[in-house]
Amino acid sequence: MKLETLDIAIAGAGVGGLSLAALLAGRGARVTVYDQMNAPQPVGSGFVLQPTGAAVLSRMGLLGQVEARGARISRMHGRLSGNGRTVLDVGYRPGAYGIAIQRVALFDLLLEAAISAGVRFETSSRVTDIEPGSAPRLVLATGIRTATADLAIDAMGANSPVAAKAATELGYGALWATVPWPEHGVFRKDELEQRYKRASQMAGVLPVGTARDGAAPMATFFWSIRNGDFEAWRAAGREAWIDAVRSFWPEAEALAAVAEPVHARYRHLTRTPVAGKHVVKIGDAWHATSPQLGQGANMALLDAASLASALCREATVGEAIARHLKQRQMHIRFYQLLSRILTPFYQSDSSVLPFSRDIMIGPATKLPLVRSLITTLVTGELLDPVGRIELDRLVPEKKAVVENQGALV
Repeated sequence: MKLETLDIAIAGAGVGGLSLAALLAGRGARVTVYDQMNAPQPVGSGFVLQPTGAAVLSRMGLLGQVEARGARISRMHGRLSGNGRTVLDVGYRPGAYGIAIQRVALFDLLLEAAISAGVRFETSSRVTDIEPGSAPRLVLATGIRTATADLAIDAMGANSPVAAKAATELGYGALWATVPWPEHGVFRKDELEQRYKRASQMAGVLPVGTARDGAAPMATFFWSIRNGDFEAWRAAGREAWIDAVRSFWPEAEALAAVAEPVHARYRHLTRTPVAGKHVVKIGDAWHATSPQLGQGANMALLDAASLASALCREATVGEAIARHLKQRQMHIRFYQLLSRILTPFYQSDSSVLPFSRDIMIGPATKLPLVRSLITTLVTGELLDPVGRIELDRLVPEKKAVVENQGALV
């Protein structure tokens, strides 16, 4: 269909919402993004863009800028805290790599792309519901109903109030902090390094590049924690935590000493992706998991590209939604199941599961066929999600919009 005829309303200015907005507006659609913040801003620390997410950003013309700000990752390496034995060693297929990047850096690039494409932003607009139909409307917390659209997108994440259902909150969360990269330390610039003690304690260090041109390189430091223990951790104070880090992973003590950690909780849920006629969920609003496989942002980018591609190729909105679901559902169902199975091996109170992990996974990754399979799993490439979307069939981008269609408050 001709995207120039479409009015699109998107609730949520995260990775999925902004990338979809930029893709659609760049191809002629009239797009409005509604977000509860006073101004669009990122939430979260650093993460790894896998080849799947990178393929979408390449199609958007952003990959070069992302690579300039991020750090190339060639290996994910996990050791036991006590004896240093390797229990996870995953690389990439020849010629491939991950890009570790600060969430703020990717957010800024996606926001700039959306503004350049002519996306209109309505900030301080908390969406509480979406009225489905052939002309759906968003309902704001103030009671105001927005103008009608041809398609409404819920990109509000796992806490979305639209067609909400009970989610399983995982027992473990994490403390996340962005800290200066230790230039003369022991950490490698091309690795995600992790340490484990059974499944009850995990920590990691990830180089994440620079937030903006000319900024200092940074790292993400994360520390797993039972959600029920967070208040006790806070009451114990900073020095107690630094002591715990020193005992668990001495080389990471300097990172903890300068960290200002934020506590993140995680939910596992899979909602029905269609929340009524012409209302579609993407990203964590549709499928949220633990961060163990690191697929959240990559999945959101794939969802956005899939829906944009389907809208370009089909004659009606309904047909486009059907194609989008066909392209994405198998991949999402598989990784939801995989995350549910694997998470307890790395974050749980079990003693049996981490023992089996330590004696099986590390040695198994040295076998060529097993190593190749694990690499494909971890990078999100199993079931060929990029090929199913057929990114190359996205209608070429329209000429850049000179004037923004709305004010960015």
